[in-house]
Amino acid sequence: MPDSEKVLTDEPRPPARTTPRRGAASGAAVTGLPARVAFALLAADVGGLILFFNLAWWLRLDATPWFTASMLLPLGILLLSLYVVDAYALERQVAGMRPPARAMVGVGIAALLTGVAAYAGAFWGSDPTFGRGIFLIAFAALALWSPFCRLGLGAWVRRRGERIRWLVIGAGDQALSLRQEFARSQAQGELVFLAEHSEIEQVSEDLKPAGRLVDLGTFAAEPWSGVIVALSDPAPETLVHQLMELRFSGVRVYDIADFYEQLWFKVPVLHTRRGWLVFAHGFDLLHNPLGLRLKRLLDVLFALGLLLLALPVMILVAVLIKLESSGPVIFRQIRTGLNGEEFEIMKFRSMSYDAEREGPQWARKSDPRITRVGRIIRLLHIDELPQLINVLMGEMSFIGPRPERPVFNEALENEIPLYDLRHLVRPGITGWAQVMYPYGASVEDALEKLQYDLYYIKNYSVLLDIGIVFKTLRVVLLGKGR
Repeated sequence: MPDSEKVLTDEPRPPARTTPRRGAASGAAVTGLPARVAFALLAADVGGLILFFNLAWWLRLDATPWFTASMLLPLGILLLSLYVVDAYALERQVAGMRPPARAMVGVGIAALLTGVAAYAGAFWGSDPTFGRGIFLIAFAALALWSPFCRLGLGAWVRRRGERIRWLVIGAGDQALSLRQEFARSQAQGELVFLAEHSEIEQVSEDLKPAGRLVDLGTFAAEPWSGVIVALSDPAPETLVHQLMELRFSGVRVYDIADFYEQLWFKVPVLHTRRGWLVFAHGFDLLHNPLGLRLKRLLDVLFALGLLLLALPVMILVAVLIKLESSGPVIFRQIRTGLNGEEFEIMKFRSMSYDAEREGPQWARKSDPRITRVGRIIRLLHIDELPQLINVLMGEMSFIGPRPERPVFNEALENEIPLYDLRHLVRPGITGWAQVMYPYGASVEDALEKLQYDLYYIKNYSVLLDIGIVFKTLRVVLLGKGR
């Protein structure tokens, strides 16, 4: 492997080793790994539950039906429960629990809900699947099987991560940001940097380039998971030809913006030129009238249904707010919406009535202005429910970028490139940024959330909206995001 500790000189220097290392993963396999892992765990859970139901049938009734219609109920509840507790992601900890523990909790919740549903539907005594201990045996076995699968697959992913190697072309600001993003997200793999001649004097100590760009031909002999182009200036013609040869030889070549999309599902604002936005694929929603009408129709239907279901809860919350403190129940505030137009957003008041007597300010974590009732409804996101009226009025969508206050928008547009692009669509009650990034209130947090907002606008689809709805349910129950 090239010696990443070498000090660069003006003379070209080949890497210390040129023998290809076997077993490097392909770029497509690496960037698609989380989805492949999730599908593998899904298959293990579905197959495991069916297998254990048959095993229980065989033990108790000396029969193996393989699959019955009555198995659909526990299967559906199981998959929903495991998804909600985030058991299909092999992150180290979520809500203080590791993947095996989350799986065990999810199976326990599914068993409880299935038992309640079977009892309420009078299946407990009439259907053999829920009688004679069959249901309990199946879920008890699954409570051991699901954590075991996550332990085994987690070990496989860690071993695979040791073989992931990315060759990064460039050692300037873009490369440094990439290095920091890898560290922040705890992404697996090794980054190997090649510096341009003009970057040698300005290279950050954190990068420690393994060589110079003129060494690319020698480094290309090694196996790589992919090549990432992280240059501040357009690539020279000679480099373009070398990258074409690499791509045609089977090595994945990524522009830094495309790599961020593939691996982290966001658009890197600081490294995205407006020219890239002109030619990049996506942004179909912006010039698709039928898609916009369909999104609006789904917004209205979903908002009406949820408003009717939540009406008793909203009445109770209104009474509690009024009992705790003086002032209106509904908090109204001017926000920026579609095409930069202002509208009045409605929320349940979660702060004291004079919370902004000293002027507009960011909401903070553990904000002392929040009331006792307000703390509960913010934790459960009940304070957002009146925004369903904004959706029905056409001022908001159910899913979209979070609407911000005009006074903050003006400051953020001056500090963050492309910030105005988030106003190309209606703001939403929930959105991709809200479910992918934890609560924050600063310019840095606004930058991070903008990157997720741009990914949503660029890659919008009905399926993405459905995914956000399910992720929102998980956020509400686990307290992630905001």
